[in-house]
Amino acid sequence: MKYITCLFVLSIFIAANLQAQTLEEAQKLYAEKKYDAAASMYYQLYLFNDAADAWQMQMDLLKEKKPQEAEALKPMLIQAEKAARMVSRCENIQIIDSLIVNKNDFLSAYLMGEEAGALEKTVNSVIHKNQLQDRRYFGKRNENGRFRLNTQIRIQDDWSEERVLNLPADTLGDDNFPFVMPDGMTVYYASTGNESIGGYDIFVSRYNRNNNTYLAPNQMGMPFNSIYNDYMLAIDEVNDIGYFATDRFQPEDRVIVYTFIPNEEFYAIESEDEQTLIERAKISSIRNTWVEGIDYQANLEKIKTNIDKYRQKIKKDFTFVINDNIVYYTLTDFDSDAAKKSFLQTKDLEGKIVALEMQLDVRRQEYAAGNTSKKQSMTASILANEKRLEDLYKEQKKAVTDTRNLEIKYLR
Repeated sequence: MKYITCLFVLSIFIAANLQAQTLEEAQKLYAEKKYDAAASMYYQLYLFNDAADAWQMQMDLLKEKKPQEAEALKPMLIQAEKAARMVSRCENIQIIDSLIVNKNDFLSAYLMGEEAGALEKTVNSVIHKNQLQDRRYFGKRNENGRFRLNTQIRIQDDWSEERVLNLPADTLGDDNFPFVMPDGMTVYYASTGNESIGGYDIFVSRYNRNNNTYLAPNQMGMPFNSIYNDYMLAIDEVNDIGYFATDRFQPEDRVIVYTFIPNEEFYAIESEDEQTLIERAKISSIRNTWVEGIDYQANLEKIKTNIDKYRQKIKKDFTFVINDNIVYYTLTDFDSDAAKKSFLQTKDLEGKIVALEMQLDVRRQEYAAGNTSKKQSMTASILANEKRLEDLYKEQKKAVTDTRNLEIKYLR
């Protein structure tokens, strides 16, 4: 143990020494008026104000003789200024664990309870299924080669056609790695667009029922985001735990997965010391995020025990509440044949509702994009389908009640 500790201290000393040498090199480049090279080096060191200053100097140097080249550097200046603001507003979260894993198997570090749904790795994305396993979300390339978030709804034993989430997107970037909260309204995802400060950044958006679209995404701050790739933020509300993955300071085939305690509201770190904020933004030490007097290891073990118990449960095809004491998960749970038949009717109605909802989504989008003449021609059919959908909701609600009453009557 003493040998390992010595190695750990030595590695910190070497890293600090290298950073000091790099800083000296950046300052030397700046003094030599090689501002672009200095700016890039400052940016890697998280000295974003210095990077912004260097980019501004480079733009000033070019603006008279090469104005187009100067203008082309403006996004770099904006990026550095945004990163500087992120450091100054670094969120005070408690990171209770970290695990370095193979990039292709990073979901092995995500221990999620039942209510958070299930995560499944694909070649280029992750599939997130909700608790009932009847909706799933994933990233997929579109015809332009860009990743966009897609969703499908389970109908009987099959999945509906893929539908792109109507989410404001930067057409030049990729949107991927979705996680939808149990409310079905809040989606976390990673994007290389929307003015990312480096590779994938984590964003959050919420569904707007009024116009069937998602609100403009909000970029998560630091330490969630960095100048590297940060993605797959997932939150288990029941166990009060969250995860996100990042390749910051990692070899090419590795990522580090951080386990954190989600804040109910935003809390910024109260410090005016730039280096303290930088270290917290980089997550140089998870122990520095801890609150004195809390046994984080005990909390983590408790959460793992709860989730292990959940994972040992039998597989569920669905969740259907009969009463306060009885919940069914498979068709074989039904004792009444009449109730079973009625339940299948509810699933059939669910399928019709899903199909009609998707059809209406497409028609509403066509309506919004159409001219006055097209809108007039579409109005009657949209209103008719909305009325049909309302009737289906009533039928499905009645079928659920009938199923429940038939089974309760049989059990009595």
